[in-house]
Amino acid sequence: MKYSKQDAEKFSIPGGSEGYLYPAHPKGEQSIALVTMDGEYPVDGYSINEKCTEAMFMIEGTFEAEVDGEKVTLQKHDELIVLPGEKYRLTGTGTSLIIITPAWDKSQNKIIPKNHE
Repeated sequence: MKYSKQDAEKFSIPGGSEGYLYPAHPKGEQSIALVTMDGEYPVDGYSINEKCTEAMFMIEGTFEAEVDGEKVTLQKHDELIVLPGEKYRLTGTGTSLIIITPAWDKSQNKIIPKNHE
């Protein structure tokens, strides 16, 4: 199966992120998103995906990531793996390819405000 950018769903996220979510694997085993960010995600607090592993591969730029309290810097060709249930946040400018297993579903993703940590 081949998918082109025109097959992907364009999205934007408050805080300076936009991207493309490509069609999921026919059996829902994975999906891929291309994300460009110039800011922070989420704007306030942390994101948690309750069911998916998110493998972020940096194509260009630099992201500062915090995953369950551990801070790391991501640069070109680095990969960050966020496991289900881990809270994370990102800041910076760059583009990453995110492989999501199983396929991404917005109902799985939760934002936790900073004052509810």
